[in-house]
Amino acid sequence: MTPAVRFEHVSKKYRLGTGHSSLRDLLTRPFAKVRGQAEEDQILWALKDVSFEIPHGSALGLIGPNGSGKTTTLKVLSKITQQTSGNIWVNGRISALIELGAGFHQDLTGRENIYLNATILGMPRRDIDKAFDKIVAFSGLERFIDTPVKRYSSGMYVRLGFSVAAHVEPDVLLVDEVLAVGDAQFRQKCARRIEELQAMGTTIVFVAHNLYLVKSVCEKAVFLLNGKMQAQGDVADVIGKYEEWLHSRPADDRARLDERISQGQSSEIKINQIEVVNLNAGTAEVFEYNDPVEIRVHYEAKRPVRDPNLVLRIRRADGTTACMIRTADYGYKLKDVAGTGVISVVVDPLQLAGGAYMVMVSLLGPVDGVQLAWSDSKWFQVSGISFGFEETSGVFVPQVAQARVENGVWPLPDALTPS
Repeated sequence: MTPAVRFEHVSKKYRLGTGHSSLRDLLTRPFAKVRGQAEEDQILWALKDVSFEIPHGSALGLIGPNGSGKTTTLKVLSKITQQTSGNIWVNGRISALIELGAGFHQDLTGRENIYLNATILGMPRRDIDKAFDKIVAFSGLERFIDTPVKRYSSGMYVRLGFSVAAHVEPDVLLVDEVLAVGDAQFRQKCARRIEELQAMGTTIVFVAHNLYLVKSVCEKAVFLLNGKMQAQGDVADVIGKYEEWLHSRPADDRARLDERISQGQSSEIKINQIEVVNLNAGTAEVFEYNDPVEIRVHYEAKRPVRDPNLVLRIRRADGTTACMIRTADYGYKLKDVAGTGVISVVVDPLQLAGGAYMVMVSLLGPVDGVQLAWSDSKWFQVSGISFGFEETSGVFVPQVAQARVENGVWPLPDALTPS
């Protein structure tokens, strides 16, 4: 069966600087090397020989750090820009959630821009008429729909742009960091709409720094770095390779990435403090590998958050992720979060090898992958059995129930004794 999207050896080249749009630029170009400005230094390969296929009705995640080529891939797919080389096939109508509201006319009203933008995206007039009320209701802008969009706030602009693009009901949907904008409630609504489109058989190309969200939306993934493909395949495997690369980066690079990931958190809830407490000693200073530990997340919510899910990622000083605890995965249904309070998770025993650790906390709402608040604990030290930091050593201290020597014939259970 023909795939919905095929990317075949695609490259995209940009020339840094102002280009050569004037006679002066053309005349001075030959002298660039004389001035020490090698032409190759002015070339940026945003994509370099990238290939992948997406079957109909499936979702592919594009992951990687900023500047890796993810957005360029979407722009080439949507024909916002043209590839330098390679071939691209897209079967069906395409809609792009890249630059929301990019097709809006400032002097037209929200109503007029819905018809204009939906028409640009390939939606017939009769279909726009049918979907108009749904588009407006989704955006929540009923009162302002006949107001010129130049008077809209940036949040209202994004709401209307997403509402139009998400209701075109395309065959292929391109999504670029849409769930990193707007308030938490709107992001959850966007996530649910993407789930609805998936159920309808829409093929999705999904870009997000939120790896939880990529994993929940996509079956396959592509890891891009500096425009080149590093890995592709099952989403969990590709995310694992991306995380390995993240852990290999200097600590300050990881901190900057964590800061980017945490941008756009909800203003309705925040994490004020994270405590990691030794329940045996009653302190947060010293931990043995077999101590019971309580992780306390102090929150402050301006509005109630229903069906919260807490994600704890324990990270060692060398960047290795020791484990990830998701309350939902363990069958713990947390009650709604409201006002101020504490979410407590007890790990008994800790079972971490000796070393320095921290806890990265993410508080999610009812839509899996949409984080509402994000923070890190202070570093804490675990003593006792130590494996070192080599990859083959590990971070987990198992509970060993028995270790013994049996000389001679191993005693077999009666049921297994030969007759």
